Amino acid sequence: MRRSARVQLREWALLTLLVCALLATALKWGWLERADFWLYDTAVTLSGRAASPEILILTIDEESLARLGRWPWSRQVLADALERLTRAGAGPVLLDIILSEPQRDDPVADARLAAAIAAHGRVVLPVFMPQAGDAVVYPLPAMAAAARLGHAQALVDSDGVTRRYLPVESAGGASFPHVAQSLSELAGATATPVLVPFAGPAGHFQRHPVVALLEGRLRQQDLQGRTILLGATATGLGDNLVTPLAGQGGTMPGMEFVANALDGLRTGDAVHAVGGGAGLSVSLAMLLALMLALLVTSPQAALWITALACAGAALAAVGVFKVAGLWWPPAAAITVMAVAYPLWSWRRLEASLSAMTRETGRIAALTQPKLPAPTRSPPASVPQPVGFFDPVETRIDAITRAVDQIASALAANGTPPEVRQQREDMMRHLAHDLRSPLVSLRSLADSLRTNSPTEHAAMLQRIAECARRALDLSEQFLLMGRAESVDPASFSEVDLVQILHQSADDLWEDARSQGVRIERRCDMDCALVQGDARLLHRALLNLGWNGIRHGLHNGTVTLSLQATPAAYVLAVHDQGAGFALDALAHLSQRYTQAVQSAPTGQASVALTASGADTAAAKAATAAAAQGAGQSKGQGKGQGKGQSKAQGAGQGAGHGLGLALARLVAAKHHAT
Repeated sequence: MRRSARVQLREWALLTLLVCALLATALKWGWLERADFWLYDTAVTLSGRAASPEILILTIDEESLARLGRWPWSRQVLADALERLTRAGAGPVLLDIILSEPQRDDPVADARLAAAIAAHGRVVLPVFMPQAGDAVVYPLPAMAAAARLGHAQALVDSDGVTRRYLPVESAGGASFPHVAQSLSELAGATATPVLVPFAGPAGHFQRHPVVALLEGRLRQQDLQGRTILLGATATGLGDNLVTPLAGQGGTMPGMEFVANALDGLRTGDAVHAVGGGAGLSVSLAMLLALMLALLVTSPQAALWITALACAGAALAAVGVFKVAGLWWPPAAAITVMAVAYPLWSWRRLEASLSAMTRETGRIAALTQPKLPAPTRSPPASVPQPVGFFDPVETRIDAITRAVDQIASALAANGTPPEVRQQREDMMRHLAHDLRSPLVSLRSLADSLRTNSPTEHAAMLQRIAECARRALDLSEQFLLMGRAESVDPASFSEVDLVQILHQSADDLWEDARSQGVRIERRCDMDCALVQGDARLLHRALLNLGWNGIRHGLHNGTVTLSLQATPAAYVLAVHDQGAGFALDALAHLSQRYTQAVQSAPTGQASVALTASGADTAAAKAATAAAAQGAGQSKGQGKGQGKGQSKAQGAGQGAGHGLGLALARLVAAKHHAT
């Protein structure tokens, strides 16, 4: 494993341990408890359900107080209400009133109420549980003996909202189940707080005032078999709790809180919190999965994965709450996952900047002159960051300067020697060969102004020839660049027969001016290959011009196309004297000259790339292109005959003609 990979893995492991410790601490100390409360309240709001028809609330409300008098009422009234419920066949009854003191003005009332409780047989009375260390306040002994006892305390969370209750609460050495547990006659309760699955806001369960019962306005079928919760809801009498649904219906009376708790127990929708070790395990599993994703993904993908993980954790908590009745507090996991991404991105950025600074420094050092160690100055490309307002930008600027220095060094010294030499030679010859025709044109123009008009015709002819040479040279350079950069994959279908005839037509005017005859040898109607038509045409023209310039006066230049079993052979034949054997090795090299053989004893000189006999031309690039999966060009023989010096402007070339032909042949995989 590379050192950089080991360093990255070690940093990832340390960061993973850090965020896991942060998550465990946040869960233990409840740093994000309020965020979990908000998520739970949202889940409760989205999970409403219909109120149970088995629960009926009889309220001591303003209407009842207006008809029956102010509170407290005589216990004769409560006994009358309980007797009516018994006769109607009502189910369990919660009498949510503290009956700890006797009614002194009517002692019979207490006895009657105790008898009514005993007659019903399923009455639950609350005990009052004060602060820790205080004695429990019980109902009167006669009533407590005839009823089941339970506590009605609700737990208030740190944000002041009531969401939970204790199924069993102990005080004074005694334990009491919650009144909702007593009403549902559940056993095996524990002391773990239970989250209330609120069915709806205040007023969700059916209510009737107690006076409606006492005045006989409630029918027997309205009461039979139903669980009755009888307690105070009038302002100033009953307890009112802030619940997760307080925003929809204001505060909720304690009686309705009990109704929601009882409904959850009966329907099995009671919510159980996934806390402790189980909650920590779920949170750690999600965090570790995210950290693994951050390690193996790109920064952009990691950002999307982090966002999806945070949103997925919140949706998963709500979904499990609605489906399974389990509440997993996800706020700590979501927050730590959101923090993990910028921390890991910071480490990635720091590592990337350090690596870029180090590597650009190394490359810049390679471009420095090889000076002795004591006198060699450090590369200027890696200055230490100055200032602290934006250190990242400072380091990026340093890297940019390093890249600029490297680019400058490469531009000055980084080109291979042979490439630099070739470029310098080309530019030197280009400057010389382009300057000479232009100087000649200027001199000839001056002569036109001073010489007699009878000489204008000859001078104009020379001017035209100089201009032609300059244009021809420019086109040669253009085509040379195109040939060097052409991609064989971009070749299209071309017809060699058409190229041969077009080249012969283009050579006819120059051949006629030199007294040379152009001959064609081709017995095919079509020869399709893959190639570049313009480059093939120019290569064939270059070979033809060589034959015209350096062949015999009144001789023949022949363009031929033959088909062999493996390839097409495209060749140019002339009747020139040819070149010396030691000069053939230099043919097709740019900007070189070769000496023609001269049987008459007079040697003539021509540029190798421009002046070529039959054998040289054919051996260099006897133009052929790829066809039918393979192509080949070849030639044989040695040109023979008498050479003749050409007219002005015809005996010299540019040193690119045969080089272009050779390059075109190589690009077309020809020989």
